[in-house]
Amino acid sequence: MDFSKTLFIAGSLALVAGGSLVVGMASVKRDMGIYHAVWGTLDNAKTLWEELPNLRGTEPIHFLVPAQYEGQGVTVNAGAKTDDLILLSGFLGDDNKARLMKRDGTVLAEWALKAHSIYEDPSFFRQPPMTDWNAITHGTIIKPDGDIVFSFESGGLVRMDRCGEVKWATTDITHHSPNWTADGGIVVSGGRYVEGGDVPWPFEGPYWEDLVFKYDADGNKTFEKALTTLMIENGMQAWLSSTGQFQTRVNGEFHLNEVEELSPELAPDFPMFQAGDLMLSLRNRNMILVTDANVTRIKWWKVGPFVRQHDPDFQKGGKITVFDNHSDDSPGGEHAGGSRVWEIDPATDIARTLYGGTEGQRFFSPERSTQQVQTNGNLMITAAQTGRAFEVTPAGQVVWEYVNRWDASRAAWLHDAETIDPTYFTVTDWSCPAP
Repeated sequence: MDFSKTLFIAGSLALVAGGSLVVGMASVKRDMGIYHAVWGTLDNAKTLWEELPNLRGTEPIHFLVPAQYEGQGVTVNAGAKTDDLILLSGFLGDDNKARLMKRDGTVLAEWALKAHSIYEDPSFFRQPPMTDWNAITHGTIIKPDGDIVFSFESGGLVRMDRCGEVKWATTDITHHSPNWTADGGIVVSGGRYVEGGDVPWPFEGPYWEDLVFKYDADGNKTFEKALTTLMIENGMQAWLSSTGQFQTRVNGEFHLNEVEELSPELAPDFPMFQAGDLMLSLRNRNMILVTDANVTRIKWWKVGPFVRQHDPDFQKGGKITVFDNHSDDSPGGEHAGGSRVWEIDPATDIARTLYGGTEGQRFFSPERSTQQVQTNGNLMITAAQTGRAFEVTPAGQVVWEYVNRWDASRAAWLHDAETIDPTYFTVTDWSCPAP
């Protein structure tokens, strides 16, 4: 941003603040409309002031956190598999990006995930981004030919080729990580604002509904289902109002943050389920559940011991793993403070901690984050809001680590780190023509 624009913004702030003060002094009754208008203006002015680093392009303020770990980039690379590749996504360098690299940090491919470059008009986002630094992405998935698919948080779903050209971009509100389906399509969580006569019992007033969306490989939506409808159809109305209030949260009752399909390969390990069934993660209810492919029948559900969880996965042997965000200051014992990864047996309802929550294994990310079980039994963990990804052995030894440092005192968010066997790809040359 040039000096004239900066001067204009500063002058506007002064004008708004000064005018608000004058009008506010003349407003005696706090229930007068003019009073609320004044404080709304002041709030907007405060927001504008806080957003100046974004507008000026100097600091991505929404992605920065105090640094908790030493080093930058790959800081540990010992004892883990050496030949697999790692797909990172997060605020990498100067913007939201996805990056495919070797374990030593050598970058093979990189994609810039810029909302304003992808969408000529991103005003359909739930919170329209003023700049690319106001748009947040979550996990990225990749095809053997190098195509990637990712979702902007409460924005759209996007597919790019291996050189960063956009193949398609939807204008449905999607959020959190997409996942592949066995037929080559994509399943992802979505949202829609519901108001008027469409508000279902027992809710009152307009609210944001969570939905399950399915898309084909060309970005055409082929399926959608509202979670409130699913809960009512399955006699779980009690859970809809378990907060003790009928007035819904402004940001949604469920916060659906993961939808994953049970693959034909893993289905034999889960005799209570079928290939094509879907696992859903409802963060605001501390609940994961499994439905049929059409999201009509809840076959299994569990609340806790995880708290505000993310990224549940079906695993070999009939187990489910999940990232438990938990809290930073809960009491001691088995549920001591910090995040962790749980393994759950849906057949017996037994849960055990795979990593975290004990001395020497403490880490914490209040939101987002992922976990991935490796073929050798190791765990790849992404603690998104500390800007760190790390791999640990079953004994808890850290054998690989990546720190997404921004400057000497701060780190930037790292949304996801996933290991991929090189034989998965049909690409042999990751180079691309110069733009």
